[in-house]
Amino acid sequence: MLAGNASPQCLLPPEQYPLPIPTTEGRRLTFGRAGLPLPRAVVWDQLWRGESPGRVAVFVTPSAERVQRLKDTYTLDLVEVGEKPEGWSEEWERDLREGLYLLAAQAQLPGDGDFALNVPRPLHGQSQGLVDIFGARAELQPDGNFFAHPLPADPVLISGITPAPLETSLYWRAVEWIRYAREATGGAIPFRNPVMTGPLDTANYLLGSTTLFEWLYTQPEVVHRLLDTVTEVLIALLQALAEAAGGALCPHLGYPARGGFELCSEVRSIISSDHYEEFEAPYLRRIGERLGPFAVHACGNWEHTIPSALRDGCLRVMHGQSKENDIARLCREAQGKITLVIGRSANLQKHYLWPDVESFLRHVLATVPEEQPLVIDVSEDDLPLWLELHRQICGQAYPLRPAVWAD
Repeated sequence: MLAGNASPQCLLPPEQYPLPIPTTEGRRLTFGRAGLPLPRAVVWDQLWRGESPGRVAVFVTPSAERVQRLKDTYTLDLVEVGEKPEGWSEEWERDLREGLYLLAAQAQLPGDGDFALNVPRPLHGQSQGLVDIFGARAELQPDGNFFAHPLPADPVLISGITPAPLETSLYWRAVEWIRYAREATGGAIPFRNPVMTGPLDTANYLLGSTTLFEWLYTQPEVVHRLLDTVTEVLIALLQALAEAAGGALCPHLGYPARGGFELCSEVRSIISSDHYEEFEAPYLRRIGERLGPFAVHACGNWEHTIPSALRDGCLRVMHGQSKENDIARLCREAQGKITLVIGRSANLQKHYLWPDVESFLRHVLATVPEEQPLVIDVSEDDLPLWLELHRQICGQAYPLRPAVWAD
């Protein structure tokens, strides 16, 4: 049975997620569980429920210099893993150590940041790594990314796809890495689910964009059969990831929040509201009904899909960028009922880029209403600028949550 009757019980209630705290003894660095709830955890759970903490929440990212200082100062202690996965290499341990030093650096900073480990993307072929389950091929590119080669545009072939066992997929290495990392850290740390495409984005990989968009009109039943198959596979993969993480799975980009997973739903930005409602919304809704609350990420403009998102009781967080989206319209559409995680646009034409960090931060402060739950990330170096702009524009000091650890 491919997915079984996956249950929301595969994820822990948010309040039961481990709260990792760095501890040191001499030059040895380890992670233990916090004995008491962290004050900032209240904000994480408010955001996951779609509730505003009464201000823009800020995830402060550490500088490279801070991370390097910790590497130069401390040696990380890991639990010896007895039976390593078949594909294990020393690179797995190096990636784990990099992630742990980053978490330690984050713990030294104030703000609302949560603490969870990222799964290294190249390990599982980025989001394209799951296409081999459906008979397609993901090819490594010179820049380290992957390209998904579409299947032949044959309705009979696509309708008859039989998924391969999940364990044979390149993407399964994400499950194995989480199992390894969880044992090596003594179960003290939650994990962000690896980057994963949702139903329609996965279909886009398998068919190619030209065929997919044509078939929305000419072969809708074939597309629905494919989406049905893909959705069941995604449910099974997410359940396996959650079990590997001990039920403590966090959104990939929709942070800071805890309590569920995240899917890329990017095709929404280039299809109509009607097509989104027919070919993406019901399959996302099925995943939520089977596994519990989730977040979505989409580049491009997805303002027109928020009304549908509000009708999905399991869709808690939407992550994307501005200027591709108009922050003011996002807030009007969201009505303070769904959390928005918004970043500065990048890798786009000049028209879609902010001229500098200050312009973006000023716009956020001047635009976002107090009742709208919204998160931005601010670098450690730009934090003083954020605090000063908040005083100027809001007329008061920003209520910054304190750091949780100092070495």
